[in-house]
Amino acid sequence: GEAVIIRVQSPDGVKRITATKRETVATFLKKVAKEFGFRNNGFSVYTNRNRTGEITASQNKSLSLLKIKHGDMLFLYPSSPAGSSSETMDTSVSQGARPAGAPHVVEDEIDQYLIKQDGKIYRNRDQQL
Repeated sequence: GEAVIIRVQSPDGVKRITATKRETVATFLKKVAKEFGFRNNGFSVYTNRNRTGEITASQNKSLSLLKIKHGDMLFLYPSSPAGSSSETMDTSVSQGARPAGAPHVVEDEIDQYLIKQDGKIYRNRDQQL
């Protein structure tokens, strides 16, 4: 039979993708995307666990040309761009939220004010008791 079963390991576990030796990498990656629920550009697939030997749709080769055989294990990693762009947004927001350390000065003034007031407040309470 022409059908081959390729195991694809991802952070969420292993799935088995049925393919044919003649189908192109692009077709295979579409199946992977559908199976894992990723967008087509939301992940990368590698022949090695250490993220080398990336398989890209643009290679336009058949699986057999890439020496991908029945029962082979490939490794899927979600793409990082989505994650890293939100991280950079976070840092810029937190930096913008502190204009030149102004809030800290205000806090200090309030603290000093409360410290000065402290004694009076407690004495007042005592008198009420």
